[in-house]
Amino acid sequence: MTKKEALILKIFVGVVLVATLLFGAYYYASYKSTANEVADLINKGNAYMEAECYPEAIECYERALEREEGDERIRSAIVVAYMSMAPQYGDSDEAILCYQKAIEINPDNKTAYWSIANIYEARGDEDTMLEVLHKGFDDTGDESMNAKVFAVEEERARIQAEEEARIAEEEAKRAEEEARAAKLDPLKELFEAKDYDALKDKLREDDYVAFSEEVIGDNSYYSGDYDIDGRREGYGIAVYENGYYYYGQFHEDVRSGHGVLMRASYPESSSIGSFLFDGEWADDKPNGNGTAKSNYFKDRISATDFATKEITGNYTNGLEDGTMTLTGVKRNGEKRTFKYTAADGVAAKSSNESSGVKGQYIIAQTDDKSESLTSDGSKRGVEGFIEE
Repeated sequence: MTKKEALILKIFVGVVLVATLLFGAYYYASYKSTANEVADLINKGNAYMEAECYPEAIECYERALEREEGDERIRSAIVVAYMSMAPQYGDSDEAILCYQKAIEINPDNKTAYWSIANIYEARGDEDTMLEVLHKGFDDTGDESMNAKVFAVEEERARIQAEEEARIAEEEAKRAEEEARAAKLDPLKELFEAKDYDALKDKLREDDYVAFSEEVIGDNSYYSGDYDIDGRREGYGIAVYENGYYYYGQFHEDVRSGHGVLMRASYPESSSIGSFLFDGEWADDKPNGNGTAKSNYFKDRISATDFATKEITGNYTNGLEDGTMTLTGVKRNGEKRTFKYTAADGVAAKSSNESSGVKGQYIIAQTDDKSESLTSDGSKRGVEGFIEE
């Protein structure tokens, strides 16, 4: 190498060294300036956080993140700011948006998912709540979210099963009521027409006897009018225990007003063929004026017994109460009429003469005193309402 070439090389090396030093100084100054700016933005963000000025804090943090994109501390600060700001909005969409922003930065944020789910649950939007928890479980693996979803879906299945059972029960009940109405409605027409002979025949048919035997205790089958509360109201027909059929008025679910009670099916050992009460009702019992009529099988009674017997007067809770008139027709066609008084179903003694029957006393006599009506003190009244 010549002296000239060596001189040129020294000069080139010197220029490179100077350029390198200048670039390094510039880079260091630039880096230091950026770091200071990021630090300033973070400090400002922190100050805003302390003052609970969360939108301003988020703005500072986001500007800092633009300069330090990979800084996880800044990302975490933004998440904390959104999580702190969300409760200020209650259960509003703004609160949900805050939690969603936090999740965008940190998909593993379990608290944010639960907060959104709780908002939708408070709103009664269970479907959206489940969607949030499903996604939250996929992103975070939080088993408690999965457990919540399972519990809600299990409860839904239980409620649905109960509802289906309720609907099925109502349909079955409706079908039963329709079937019972189909049995009762033809009787209603006979009651309205006062065709009691045809009604007797109908009530003695095997299917109607079996139908009435289904009624046990205080239960009854009904077809008729209802009020808005589903109580029996207005006119209707019902069958009660022991084959008693009633047609007439109802009020607040019980017999009240005018009505007719009839029974036409008795054990074969009984001499009575049919019973009918036509009169006033209240509190589900005969209360007021009415007539009780009994018909007997002529081949099951003696010649001196009544084949038909009508007792007219006042009834209190189904028992004779006041002046009563009994009109009877014997098997041979002879008619007799007696008047007597009763209280609480017990007929009063009207004569001190001997009745001729041990344990009985006279309660009424014919005008010529040729025949007497007697009682042993037992309760008297409407069939089905006499309690010993």
